[in-house]
Amino acid sequence: MKAMIVDPSLPIGKVVKTHGLRGHLKVLPYGETFSTLAAEEKITANLPDGNSLTLTVAEIRPQQKTFLLISRELGTVEEAHRLVGAELCVPESRLPPTESDEFYWYQLIGLEVVNTEGEKLGTLEEIIETGSNDVYVVRQGREEILVPAIEEVVREVDLQRRLMTVDLPETY
Repeated sequence: MKAMIVDPSLPIGKVVKTHGLRGHLKVLPYGETFSTLAAEEKITANLPDGNSLTLTVAEIRPQQKTFLLISRELGTVEEAHRLVGAELCVPESRLPPTESDEFYWYQLIGLEVVNTEGEKLGTLEEIIETGSNDVYVVRQGREEILVPAIEEVVREVDLQRRLMTVDLPETY
C-alpha cells in the first residue's frame, strides 16, 4: 500500500460580501499571498455550511483593503451570495518559499512562547497587523501579552519544537 502525501490547504482570505449582479466576490485577504493569484488558477472555497467548492480565477483586482474576485463558476449574485463567509484556500505548496528568518502566520499561530529564562508566557493565538511591525497576541488563561514582532524581541522561532523564545522589554 502506497503512502499518500497530502498537500494541506491553507486559508488565504475570506469572502466578506458579493459585488454587483454578476457573481463577483469581495475578499478580505489574510496576507500578501492573495495578491499573487493569477487567472485560471484553482482555489478552494470552504463554505460556512461545511461544503467546499473549487473556483477558477477569471480575474482578481485590489479594491482598497479587499480584493474583487471574479470566478468562472459564478455568474449571478445569488450564486455568489452562497459563498459569503467562505474561506478561500490554496495548497501549501502554492505558497512562495520564505527566507530563513521569515514565517507565514499559520506557522506561528499556536506556538508556545517562552522568555529567555525558559518561563512559559503562553500561546501565540493571534497576530495583529500594524503599519510598522506585526504584534503577536500571547495568551495564558486570562492573561494576555502583546509582543512586538521585531528582531530585538523575538529571539528564536523553532517550528520543529513549536516554540518561540522572546526577550521582552523591561516594561512588561
